[in-house]
Amino acid sequence: MKPTKEIIGLRIISIADGTQAGAVKDIVLNPQEKTLDFVIVDQPTDYLGAKIIAFKDILGIGEFAMTIPNPGVIQDVAQNTEAQKLLNLDTRVIGTKVLTKKGQLIGEVTEILLDEETGQISACIFESNGQVHEIGAENVITLGKELLIIEGFSAEEEKEKQQLSNVDPIVNSVTESTTAQEVSPVVEEDKGFNLFEQRQLQYFIGKMVEKDIALDNGNVLRAGERITPEMISFITSRSTLMEITSHLQKN
Repeated sequence: MKPTKEIIGLRIISIADGTQAGAVKDIVLNPQEKTLDFVIVDQPTDYLGAKIIAFKDILGIGEFAMTIPNPGVIQDVAQNTEAQKLLNLDTRVIGTKVLTKKGQLIGEVTEILLDEETGQISACIFESNGQVHEIGAENVITLGKELLIIEGFSAEEEKEKQQLSNVDPIVNSVTESTTAQEVSPVVEEDKGFNLFEQRQLQYFIGKMVEKDIALDNGNVLRAGERITPEMISFITSRSTLMEITSHLQKN
């Protein structure tokens, strides 16, 4: 999975001749299918008209470059009506407000995670009341020009979970055993990373963040410091994982 900041700016390399055909200037999303359908090419010849590459023509998206079979897959926007329609929709997602199905405005999208193999949007990351959250694509109802409408998220429940995860262990020891039993599953659920999140943790190794971030053991990951496997072991909550994802530096 890749955040968009790891895609925009990548070199575009033609496998046929080993030359650089440009760089990724921007991405074009399909709000109905929740997919990355095109990338916009940043070329010295931009004055001749915008150029695009369909996702189906991309061979791979790596850390160093995006690869294509040959320069022939680069198209003029003027000759692709589907790309024109999507560009006119101007679905940016990042920077849009997050609205729940029940009409509660809860935050703003800061990043999108894309499956580089399929082009599908995997998740959106947004900030709400100073906390970083992830919402899976399956819970996104609408990718709009101004709003991201979601279901299955309750700001009140998330706030309560955060409060429970921050309960002092000494306080827990003097509470009734039934209360401790109720709190424990919530904390464990927060630490039980799924397969996607485990892959995301491994992806962090060797990367750097743009700002200082407090890890879950009290250590601080400094801006510009390379993330090591040992640091990964100190990331035990989803909120920290999402904060690091949101503030990764682009190589």
